[in-house]
Amino acid sequence: MTRATLAPWRERGAAVCAALGRPLVGLGLVVGRLSSWLVMLVMLAVLTTVLLNALGVNEIGHWDTKILLFGDALTINSITELQWHLFGILTLFGGTYALHHDTHVRVDLVYQRLSLQGRAIIDVIGHLLMLIPFCLLIAWLSKHFVTMSYISNEQSNYGGLTDRYLIKAMLPIGLVFLAVGALGQVFAKLAVILDPRSAASDSIADEGATHG
Repeated sequence: MTRATLAPWRERGAAVCAALGRPLVGLGLVVGRLSSWLVMLVMLAVLTTVLLNALGVNEIGHWDTKILLFGDALTINSITELQWHLFGILTLFGGTYALHHDTHVRVDLVYQRLSLQGRAIIDVIGHLLMLIPFCLLIAWLSKHFVTMSYISNEQSNYGGLTDRYLIKAMLPIGLVFLAVGALGQVFAKLAVILDPRSAASDSIADEGATHG
C-alpha cells in the first residue's frame, strides 16, 4: 500500500498509535535489559553455593543488627535461596522483552501463514482478551499473598533469607510490567493494521536501539 492510496485518517491514526505504544514498549525493553544482568548474579550465586559445599562451610558471616533480606547472618542456605529469588525476578521482568522481540513460545499452525496485518490482528485480540486481563487479574489476586507474607513476617525455616514478602511482591509487579508492555504492543500492532509501513520503521528503530 503506497502513500498515495493510504487514507489520511489511517496515516494519522497509525502515527498516534505508534507514538502511544513506543514509550510503553520502551519501558519493557529497558526493564528487560536491566534484568538480563541478573544472569551474572545467578551464576555467581550458584558458583558460590558449589564452592561452599565443597569446603563444608555453612555460615559465611554473622552480625548483631538485622539487615533487609539477610537477617542477622549470611549462610549457604541464604545463597541458595537468593539464586531462586534472582531467577524468579529475571523470569518475571524479562517477559516484556521476550514479548516485544517475539521470542516467547508460540504453539499455533495459523499465525506464521498470515499476512503482517493478519498477525497484528491476532496479537491485538490475544493481548486484549487474554494476556492483559490475565496479568492484571493475577496481580490483583496476589496482593493478599504479599500482604499476608508481610504481616506474618514470613522467612526461611532453614536459616536462609528473611522478608519473603519482597520476592512475593515481584509477582504482581512483574505482571503489571508485562501488562503495560502488552498494552504498548497493542498500540504498535494497531499502527501496523492502519499503516503496514509503520512495522518497517519500528524495525529500523529497534535495530538502532539494539546496536546503539
